[in-house]
Amino acid sequence: MDTTKNTKKIAKIFKKITTWQQKVVKLEAKEKKNNLDEYKINKLKEKITLYQKLSETYNEQGNEAKVKRAIIKEKHKRHQILYGNITQAIIIICFPLAVYALFNSFYSLIDSIMASRIKSAANASGVINISNIMVISQIKSMISAFGAGIAGGGAVLVSRYYGAANITDAKKTGSNMILVSIITSLIILVLLVPLAPVILKIAQVPQISNSVILYFRLILIELIFVSINNIFIGLEKIKGNSKKILILNITVLIIKLILNVIFVFGIKVDSIIYLEIATIISQAALFIYSCFIMFSKKNMLQISFKNMRPQSIYIIPILKLSIPIFLGKFVMSLGKTTVNALCGSYYGEATNGLIVGALGVSNNLSGLVTNTTNVFEEGESTIVSQNIGNKNLDRTISAFIRTLAIVAIISLIGYICVRFIFIDQLTALFSIGNKESEKMSLYIKEIFVYDSLSIPSLGLTSALLGLLYGYGKTFLSSILNFSRIGIRIISLVVCHSIGLNYTAAGISMGISNILIGIMALCFLLFFLVNLKKKGYKGLYLSQKKQSEN
Repeated sequence: MDTTKNTKKIAKIFKKITTWQQKVVKLEAKEKKNNLDEYKINKLKEKITLYQKLSETYNEQGNEAKVKRAIIKEKHKRHQILYGNITQAIIIICFPLAVYALFNSFYSLIDSIMASRIKSAANASGVINISNIMVISQIKSMISAFGAGIAGGGAVLVSRYYGAANITDAKKTGSNMILVSIITSLIILVLLVPLAPVILKIAQVPQISNSVILYFRLILIELIFVSINNIFIGLEKIKGNSKKILILNITVLIIKLILNVIFVFGIKVDSIIYLEIATIISQAALFIYSCFIMFSKKNMLQISFKNMRPQSIYIIPILKLSIPIFLGKFVMSLGKTTVNALCGSYYGEATNGLIVGALGVSNNLSGLVTNTTNVFEEGESTIVSQNIGNKNLDRTISAFIRTLAIVAIISLIGYICVRFIFIDQLTALFSIGNKESEKMSLYIKEIFVYDSLSIPSLGLTSALLGLLYGYGKTFLSSILNFSRIGIRIISLVVCHSIGLNYTAAGISMGISNILIGIMALCFLLFFLVNLKKKGYKGLYLSQKKQSEN
């Protein structure tokens, strides 16, 4: 049976190869060939070589042949990142992730809308649930910064090994990332579960009840799955499997959405803990799949228990890169939590506790654009890291310039859409016919007018951070994040002191991100001048490596 299938597959492959060879002959026969023709010829020859190698594996039997096929495909993706069209590489890696980020941002809005529909004896309108969830989500971001830092810092190292074709060290680094993540997640769980009521009180969650405390504790369990899933996604991104990541993440969102609809509109639950149960189930499903893939022999970056033994030569570099990333993300979330607490203190009474929820929803509206552009930061850092490993600095700068151009276009179009075209429709989603929800919609709209000004500057910052992360300059990125929060808090305090109303929450966001955008430009100039003069680890700009053919 397998032999018959393989014969059919070989026939299909050779049919494709024949078609491509005919196209190459026609293109090469042209008297005047332009750059596009040359590009098409090279791409067709690459495909022909790839499929010829694939056809050979179908003549072999067993799992080894399947492993060979997987490795050939991975090498082709690596070749695209190191030698192919750089713009195409960015789009191939980032576009599926950007689509997911957009869907995820929409889901965050839907989650907030569903939370507003959950009513209980203590919460007659359901709108206060939004404020509870928004405050807790920032605490969640602070805690998840540990896992995100490990995934981000470790991915930079794995990318370099992968770019240098050092698969052995790439596997060992990936395995040690998993080990560090598991240990960190368990320590956080043990320490924070008993402290849940205290943490929620310090963060000034508007309405602390037993269900809210349980909701927070369930989040701590969820983060164990999320930390491993982030590493899996990072490793797949390195291999260029963005399409797979998109499909998996969309599947997770669909599972969450279906369960939430069942809980909220079917069963009509009276507690927000069911929203978190839906999230845990969906993340657990991805966790099971990710473990299957990561430990598979077909995986070019296979994780193994043997390589998971603590090894300082891998763990120390991971921590060196991860800690600054963690601090940057942690401080950023801490700053948002502080801003939420200040807004609640300054304007909570005047807005019946709705200001924090309105600010959070406003951030989610901006996130429809900024979360999408942030994905390019991650994809760019992967491309930059691999090309550093391949000793080609010029290509890293090309990747940055093209990423910046793409992000600028997305930011501009996104800003116009969410700020002017769809603003009324988006804010109307939170109006369900009672006074509190009408007020919530008004607060969201007025805050978002100023908050949305940060969209263009965050796009610029994401492109710069992608370059810095790729070069391992996580300290500079931490300075940017520290500065953003400091400016935001100072701006909010100043706005309140001069008598501005709750719109100060949005104004402080806009001011801080615009100033950080200017600061990012200065950092960029400093970095590029320094790179031009001193190079990087013995490599210099214009020191190009010959392309493979």
